[in-house]
Amino acid sequence: MKILTLQSALLTVALAMLCVSFQSVAFSAEKKTLEYEDDDLLLRVYRRSPEQISAFYEGRGFDQKAINEIQKYCSIAVVIKNKSSDVLWLELDKWRFESKGDTVLRITRAFWASLWQEINIPQSHRSTYGWTLMPEVRDLQRDEGVGGNMPLPMLTEPFTMIANFSTGKNKDGKIKTVTIKDIRCKTDEEKS
Repeated sequence: MKILTLQSALLTVALAMLCVSFQSVAFSAEKKTLEYEDDDLLLRVYRRSPEQISAFYEGRGFDQKAINEIQKYCSIAVVIKNKSSDVLWLELDKWRFESKGDTVLRITRAFWASLWQEINIPQSHRSTYGWTLMPEVRDLQRDEGVGGNMPLPMLTEPFTMIANFSTGKNKDGKIKTVTIKDIRCKTDEEKS
């Protein structure tokens, strides 16, 4: 019985170390943090350069053809925390991205699934990549958080993210809208 408890404790420590490692690479703070916070919600946007994204996936054994595809896109990481006592619904289809008055289409999981199939990367890498993306739909209970990468087309102009959240157990509450302006795709030449 003590052996199982020790094994469980070691597994818990190993998983915690993995989570901290992922956060330090994928969500480390940069000098200009883009964020919104009020009594109900905390939302932060972190920009990732192609080099930063490449290093993360290269460290997980991705081959160069997969990394080359990932580098073609603008990568932002979004972290959300529900600070309210109500349920907050993450539904990425209700989010909008705009640049210079035009809609910018988010690169979806379906796109990646098709691309990974086409270039035939291993299933383990497909799963790892999917694990690092923001969930498409998710309920956030009180004090619950979520985060993940959100690939977009590589834009040279700043863009705006308009995040709409349904609220309430049955999505019957008011819509919470958060707008973050002047987000730029990060380049390798840009200093952290």
